[in-house]
Amino acid sequence: MARHEIVIHENTGATKESAPYLGSYIAKETVSMSMFAAVVGAKCGLPPIQVMAILGGAFDAIAALEAESLVRVHTDIGVVCGVITGSFPTADAAFDSARNALELALRLDERLRLDLADVTATIVTDADVTRVRVDNAMDIHEQKPMNLIHGKRLFRVAGYNMVLTDEGAAVFLENSLGTTFPVTVDEVISKQLFTARTAELLEAGDYKLVVKSRGGDAEGPLQTSFRRVKYLRVEDPQPTITSAGTRGDGDGFVNVSGSTLDVVGENLESATEIQLLRDSGEVWQRVPATYFEGALTAVLDLPAPPCENGAVRVFTFGGSATYEVVYGNH
Repeated sequence: MARHEIVIHENTGATKESAPYLGSYIAKETVSMSMFAAVVGAKCGLPPIQVMAILGGAFDAIAALEAESLVRVHTDIGVVCGVITGSFPTADAAFDSARNALELALRLDERLRLDLADVTATIVTDADVTRVRVDNAMDIHEQKPMNLIHGKRLFRVAGYNMVLTDEGAAVFLENSLGTTFPVTVDEVISKQLFTARTAELLEAGDYKLVVKSRGGDAEGPLQTSFRRVKYLRVEDPQPTITSAGTRGDGDGFVNVSGSTLDVVGENLESATEIQLLRDSGEVWQRVPATYFEGALTAVLDLPAPPCENGAVRVFTFGGSATYEVVYGNH
């Protein structure tokens, strides 16, 4: 059964005498236009891209009509009309452009609105709301301006309740046509912060950074939140590793206790850490590294490794490189 949540707040508008408090519905789950077009296309026998073109043309025609004179346009699910947003301090207050705006809205018809007529909502506070939110994306090395992604370079995503272990959770970029592009999550720092990079080099342009999550509520709906970002096609060279090992132990052997690890290769200049991987490919340890004359260097003083065979991996602006090693502790 769906859980409908509302947040109660004081009514500061003209109707506050008759309704001192109002409830705001917490919208959790959203459906992207690409998903909507796919479902419509399956029912009417059209490809999703053609459905998107028809819908886009219809909305453009309605917007052009409303620009000439505000009218009510009836559709199968409701009516499109002009509405004034914001609040008025009194019933006879004038329109204030600083707090009000004239916008187009789709008002659902009675059949859809009455579906919630007999529903008892759950009152929650802001602290209890499991709403998922994406606030911003920021390149790790070039932090300003925000919401600007530089090719395959690592970027940080900040938000709220972005639990990526939920069933159906996903992170991807989406262009204006609804085409999605995979994003590789590098590290989950908390449910408010993670780092990621695009899996491939994309064309420059405007995208949506989309995060799907249930906010940590296993029985809750799969929510979709996004932040609009700009993507720069920055072509950085791909890194390579030619040797990796601790000094005095030879290539391919990593002594994890009290030793210095050298990773030698090409195009490693922008790497800032070395990742030590388990035999399963999962990250076991991350160690800070410095670059000098074609090599990354890191000082190791770690507990006993969880396995004998593993690998070292580095990430640079141009991508990643991995080299198989054997762990030891002596």
